[in-house]
Amino acid sequence: MRLSTNEAWLMDGGKVVYGPTPISHGMPGYETPPGVFHVSFKKEFHWSTMHNAPMEYATFFNGDIAFHVGPIEKQSHGCVRMTYEGAKAFYEYLWPGDVVEVVE
Repeated sequence: MRLSTNEAWLMDGGKVVYGPTPISHGMPGYETPPGVFHVSFKKEFHWSTMHNAPMEYATFFNGDIAFHVGPIEKQSHGCVRMTYEGAKAFYEYLWPGDVVEVVE
């Protein structure tokens, strides 16, 4: 995922298998950190008690940060918001232990 261009890809064996897909990420004070992480768990429907909001097709990769369906026109509190199609593709393709790379 590249923060500077608001795009994400699914890659396998060095080849793009999906994307780029548009994203939005954390606003100032709630930045989505760059780094290499691993998918920890995923839930088709998760309710954020922290923000009292739905997180459809949530794929968690850095503590409480996840890819999920959300408005890509607005920045988040750290999560990676995606279109419905993008979040569903990531949810269906990624599994716990898979690598997530976030670059500037």
